[in-house]
Amino acid sequence: MKETKFRRLRRDELEEVKDQFVKFLGVNGIDAGSWQKMKVENPGQADGLILQFSQIVFAGVIEKIEYLVVRRPHDLRTYKTGPEKIEMRGILLDTETSIDFTKTELSPQDMFSRMKAEGVSPKIYSAERAYLPIGRDQDLFVLMEKEGALIDSGELFETLAAL
Repeated sequence: MKETKFRRLRRDELEEVKDQFVKFLGVNGIDAGSWQKMKVENPGQADGLILQFSQIVFAGVIEKIEYLVVRRPHDLRTYKTGPEKIEMRGILLDTETSIDFTKTELSPQDMFSRMKAEGVSPKIYSAERAYLPIGRDQDLFVLMEKEGALIDSGELFETLAAL
C-alpha cells in the first residue's frame, strides 16, 4: 500500500461497516473462507487489508465533512470546513453557570435564552486559517482524533457566525 493517512479502524468501528468490508473483500477476490484462513495463516496480510479498507472509509467520510464541533463544559468551538481553509467560531463561558455545552439536547436558541436568564455574558471568538501542510483530510482527521471534534449539522456554526 502506497500511503497511510489515517489509523486502522478499531474492532467496534469495523463492526459498524461490516457489510462494506465484506464487499471490499469480495472486490479483492476474498471470500469468507479465504478471509478466515488468511487471518490465521497470514495475519499481516489480513491486517494490511483492514488498514487499506480503513483508508477508504476515513477518506470517504472526511471528504464529506462540512462542519465540526468540539464541546467542553464551558467552551464550544464550531468549525466550517471549506476547500482551502477552515473557519472557527467559538463561545466561552467564564462565569458560574448551569449551562454545559457537552449536553447536546439544548438548541442554540435555548442555550442563548438560558445564558440571558442566568445573566451570563458569553465571550464570542472566531478565527480562520489555511489547512496545515498535511492537507485538508489529515488536518480534519487530527482535529477529530486529538481534539475530539465531531461531525455537526452546522446549525451552531451558522448561529455563532450570525452574531
